[in-house]
Amino acid sequence: MSATDFPTFGFEHNTYLFVCIAVWIALPFVGRNYLNRSQRNSFALYLAVFTIFQEFLFDFFQLYIDDFSMKEDLSLHMCGLSLFLSSYALWKKSQTAFELSFFWGLAGAFQAIITPDPTRWPYGDISIFWSFLSHGVIILNVIWLIWVDGMRCRKGSLLNTFLITGGTAFVIAYINKFLGEGANYWFLCNKPSGDSPFLIGDWPYYLIAFQLVGFLMMAIVYLPMWFVVNRKAKEERTTAKTV
Repeated sequence: MSATDFPTFGFEHNTYLFVCIAVWIALPFVGRNYLNRSQRNSFALYLAVFTIFQEFLFDFFQLYIDDFSMKEDLSLHMCGLSLFLSSYALWKKSQTAFELSFFWGLAGAFQAIITPDPTRWPYGDISIFWSFLSHGVIILNVIWLIWVDGMRCRKGSLLNTFLITGGTAFVIAYINKFLGEGANYWFLCNKPSGDSPFLIGDWPYYLIAFQLVGFLMMAIVYLPMWFVVNRKAKEERTTAKTV
């Protein structure tokens, strides 16, 4: 599929955006205001199971049509990992899984939804639907964890995530090497397609720009959370002084 078949902010794109935004608002709103704790926990578990189910369902579809590649289709990109991390956070309320989902998932998934790349959709409408579903559910999971479950990033979480990201990149690099030519998870071996201004230079120089831009995007995502966390800390200090 070419970019002209799915223009950014065209009618079809805007329709998907509208549906995503409606779901991101409606489900957490209902969960926060109309479900008790037991019902919230049950729904969070259903959401986690659905998140993993839809990912494997698309894998089975690719296997069924004999078009699944270990070098391209494993859930090893940042958004793919965020699917499992956010599901685990919904299930176990893991702070580390939540923070990784928050930074990796929000930044990557929002970019994929706001500026989709139709050249990576080989199956037409099926690819479009699954791309918005898989990325949209990451954002839904994180919003649920924040708004309904009340989870917040810890101080230092931005730096911790950046360090974990660097360590994970080394692991992914070895996986790419093990899988052989054609494997390019996290785009560590070759530039992604597109005309992004952040794709500066050839390998390995564009990876430096990737790191800088990635840290900047995580910082931007973290900024609203930073205000919330610091405001809560100030309120707690004020309350402690008045007691």
